[in-house]
Amino acid sequence: MLHGLTSILKTVAHVLMMHDIQYDLRFAQLSRHIVEVCLHIAKPDLRGQNLWLPNWIPGSYMIRDFARHVVHIEAKVDGLPWYVEKIGKNRWRCAPTLGPLQVIYQVYAQDTSVRGAHVDTTHAYFNGAAIFLAVEGQEHMPQGLTLTRPEQEWAGVQVATAMPAVDVDAQGFGDYEFRDYADLIDYPCEIAEQQIYKFTAEGVPHRVAVRGAHEWDDQRLLADLSRLCACQIRFFESKAPFPAYLFLLNVVDQGYGGLEHAQSSSLVIERAALPQPWEPQEPGDAYTQLLGLFSHEYFHAWNVKRIRPKDFVPLDLEREVHTTLLWFFEGVTSYYDDLFLLRAGLISIEHYLRLLGQQITRYWRQPGSARQSLADASFDAWTKYYRPDENSINVQTSYYVHGSLLALCLDLYMRQQIKRNRSSLDALMLALWQDYLRGEEAITYEDLLNRLRALTHREIAGFIEPLLFGRESLPLQRLLLEQGVDLGRRVREQRQDIGGTKPANGQAPQVTFGGQWQLREGLIQLTQVLYGGPLEQAGANVGDQLVAVDGRRASDAMLDLLVRRCQPGQNVSLHILQQDRLRTLTCCLQPAAEDTAYLQVRDGRRPEQMIRQWLLGEKLLMDEGV
Repeated sequence: MLHGLTSILKTVAHVLMMHDIQYDLRFAQLSRHIVEVCLHIAKPDLRGQNLWLPNWIPGSYMIRDFARHVVHIEAKVDGLPWYVEKIGKNRWRCAPTLGPLQVIYQVYAQDTSVRGAHVDTTHAYFNGAAIFLAVEGQEHMPQGLTLTRPEQEWAGVQVATAMPAVDVDAQGFGDYEFRDYADLIDYPCEIAEQQIYKFTAEGVPHRVAVRGAHEWDDQRLLADLSRLCACQIRFFESKAPFPAYLFLLNVVDQGYGGLEHAQSSSLVIERAALPQPWEPQEPGDAYTQLLGLFSHEYFHAWNVKRIRPKDFVPLDLEREVHTTLLWFFEGVTSYYDDLFLLRAGLISIEHYLRLLGQQITRYWRQPGSARQSLADASFDAWTKYYRPDENSINVQTSYYVHGSLLALCLDLYMRQQIKRNRSSLDALMLALWQDYLRGEEAITYEDLLNRLRALTHREIAGFIEPLLFGRESLPLQRLLLEQGVDLGRRVREQRQDIGGTKPANGQAPQVTFGGQWQLREGLIQLTQVLYGGPLEQAGANVGDQLVAVDGRRASDAMLDLLVRRCQPGQNVSLHILQQDRLRTLTCCLQPAAEDTAYLQVRDGRRPEQMIRQWLLGEKLLMDEGV
């Protein structure tokens, strides 16, 4: 009797706390990867209620058409069927009604990335943009959500999310509420058997929810994350912009990615990247990449989630929202992600310079940077960056890589042009953050220029605009040299060579074919053909299968030997399968390109001080004669 009364009281309480817009999320068909949403609309539009689902998710600039995963939809009024029709690829319309409207629909959730939704019999992960229909005209109103536990499907699962809870049980099932629809879809959620860790950074509680990890040094990661997060909070010289923060970390055999949110982030990383008890004090490459991913998504809590391009206000989630500023919001963030690993004391200066050398190597190996400007790369992210093809390397640049190096150039230029080192990219970010705290969160390119003029007391457009809107090469060597660092160039020594280190003593390649290849089904298949390179001039295409060279069967080992022994200008015969036809091409080999970067600190007291000011953010005021 008492149990029945308690159940009734809980039901009454739930009804009383329901919002005018209330979502009930149910996990009824996990083996089919189906989630069911019951949407209650207390006051539907009297003219008929329109509903829509986002076509993309903030932070990932490509149309994803989430509505294609809606597999069933129906409407009810007072428990009776009500007319609902589809009026667009992501839009539905319900017939007019004077009373509350209920819409029940099912979504197929089989996207294992950080951008969509995935459910099975072991777990559920979702982003709201992929599953919650918006109620047109009422997006600004408070919204409620109930997570309903499956009756018998799951055991031992916990809900990991930063969603604002109202009344939830010990595992996190129950009621949540949100300021508006934009708030509702900004909280990813993982429901699984997972390890949830806690730490504090600058007085702010943080959690890390880890799914899929086994036998790793969790305390090492927590200690490193605590230092990293505290360093970023201190950088902005004010309290953190969130009351708490959550990292959702999904550990897989193969995969990599991250997506930022205002109070949380989702990350996917390979199992080999987790730290082990024998991890050296200076982290290895895989663990460094993991820390860099944490750093990148965390910095986005300031740069893009709060300081935003004005093109994103208001944010239209039904169509592309073009901006030329992704180089700043993603590129600047990519500049700071590894830099904060250094400033937090997680890596050494030498390690950081190696990472920077690898980034410069990526830029040098993207000849498309001479054909596409950074501003255009930002603007065309929707149709080009997220949809690369075999020709992208020749005609496109990356607003992540290229943008991070423009941020480096801007930082060094500001430090070197302004007396006594009082201006820098650090100062720009702090100024923009102060603007945000005063209510000026959305910025334009002109706002950036005005801030730079105020900080540098000079017209800076002449420096930045040819690099941003033109196709000029970044002045990396000159600026790094002035900062006390030598930028060296060498040839790629092997196919796996990612740069960042000085030349080895072994025999380096003398020539290049001007392309890349992979072993597929026992044959060498061309995966890249560079403009102006030997392969292109010979008539080879991406997708061709290289059968033999000079009458000998082609293999990785044989091609590696050729580029080390042949001389520039030497001709070789290529026997290829091109569109299922055997052809013989004459290929004139070119000198191996010096497209691999490495950095070295110059000797002397002044370079050392300048490097510490730049890399460690130390506010040292040097005498001009030092």
